[in-house]
Amino acid sequence: MKTIRAHGGKTAFFPRAAGCPAFFGRARRGQMAITMVIATLLLLMIIIPMLDHYVKNEAKWSVKERKSTLAFHLAEAGLDRAYWKLKENSTNWTTIATGGVVDGYHDDVVYSDIEGGSYKVKMEQGDTGLEIKITATGKDFSNNEYRAIKAVYTKEGVTAALQAGSVGAGGNANVHWGPMMSVSSMELKGGSNELYPRKYARGSIIKGGGGGAGNYGTRDNDPNQPNKGPHTSGDHIEWWSYNEPPGVPDVLTPDTSYYMELAKAQTCTPAGTIGCYYEGNRTGGAAIGGLVDTTCTVGADPKVRFFTNNAEFGSTKYFCGVLIVLGNLTFKAGGKSPEGDLTVDPPATAWKEYQCNVPTHNGDTDAGDMTTWTYTPDGTHPGTCDGPHGDTAEPDEYPGDAGYRIVSPYNFKTGRVATGELGYGGTGKELSYKGYIYTGGTFDNAGGGRIFGSVQVAGAGGMSGGGDIFYDSGLNIRFLNNNITRSSWHEVAAVPF
Repeated sequence: MKTIRAHGGKTAFFPRAAGCPAFFGRARRGQMAITMVIATLLLLMIIIPMLDHYVKNEAKWSVKERKSTLAFHLAEAGLDRAYWKLKENSTNWTTIATGGVVDGYHDDVVYSDIEGGSYKVKMEQGDTGLEIKITATGKDFSNNEYRAIKAVYTKEGVTAALQAGSVGAGGNANVHWGPMMSVSSMELKGGSNELYPRKYARGSIIKGGGGGAGNYGTRDNDPNQPNKGPHTSGDHIEWWSYNEPPGVPDVLTPDTSYYMELAKAQTCTPAGTIGCYYEGNRTGGAAIGGLVDTTCTVGADPKVRFFTNNAEFGSTKYFCGVLIVLGNLTFKAGGKSPEGDLTVDPPATAWKEYQCNVPTHNGDTDAGDMTTWTYTPDGTHPGTCDGPHGDTAEPDEYPGDAGYRIVSPYNFKTGRVATGELGYGGTGKELSYKGYIYTGGTFDNAGGGRIFGSVQVAGAGGMSGGGDIFYDSGLNIRFLNNNITRSSWHEVAAVPF
């Protein structure tokens, strides 16, 4: 209200005008409140359907995720089942590793022993005899979700043609199709001082002294880097010294108790103390000469000869299976024909040993230091080509070579079956022994014998009289520590069942 004093001293009261500031203030506050209410209602109208949609989908997503997770766990259960099947006995591993099938583990059985779903398992041959690939597929109970896992399992085993506490090779000794490994140092001389196979040592790798030591110098006698070469990357690496990764594993000890019992239960000529179990030294006048035995297995077991002390094999010979000598072992003289005129399949990875040079270019060199050589053909191969160079598309550059990184059946006496080419200079030689050899002392292939398999030596391993070792990647040996481990895994597209 507005007060005005009128004439004659009276006071009059008049209402305030409608357009005054106080009135408009109250009006504005009312409009803002209404606007906020309307905005809130609009927001709720938008959010509530969204929340409803999200909650419904979240429920679906949760169910789907639970099913998917369950399917994955079922696939893992399949891998575990396959792992224990491999651990069950050595026969299962051998069967799969050689391309065979174990019933129930070839996608042929659906397992439903775990609540909520089922799974299938498939075990397959790996890239080497020490690898097996397993694919397991899980399915949840609703039959709508599948997950699959593929894993590679590896077993500790024979990974080298020759592995020893120390390695010393001379004469015309050569190692083919697999690497040489030394738990200490390695000394190369004569024919053994070639740019193949791959060489691994925990210590130095040196050229032997004296005449006839070969055309290639000491690889490394300095523990400081680099400890591999002649190149430090790429394909052209021939040696790894001072335990440069991947390093040198320990020489594995076979399960001597197991093989001893097998030997005692078998029959050999000459007869052992018990069966094929020999006590005392069998050297000198007691050495075993001219042995011929083509029996490599006895039933499902390998043929085993077990010596508690030293053993010596003289004269031309051929035998096979598992040979365990707890003392020193000496091979004298060569192989026996026709028993040793065998045809075998080289390891599929044999080409890896010939990345710096091939036997058809033995002893070839280039100008300058070995680290500067290219190890590739420098002319038309094979006509005007000079080595050294690694494996090419040309066949028969090494024993069993069928082309670039390809091998085919090879006969030790007559050469590669398809061509009759030996893959090296000289003449073919029959085998002296086929299989696995372990000696707790030293080994010397003093008579130029040829071995197809692997030689594992706790002490010094030598080939003073030449001879050859051809690696067999398919050996399946029972060791005291025969661990099976998962080396890799990844998820793959599942095949519904």
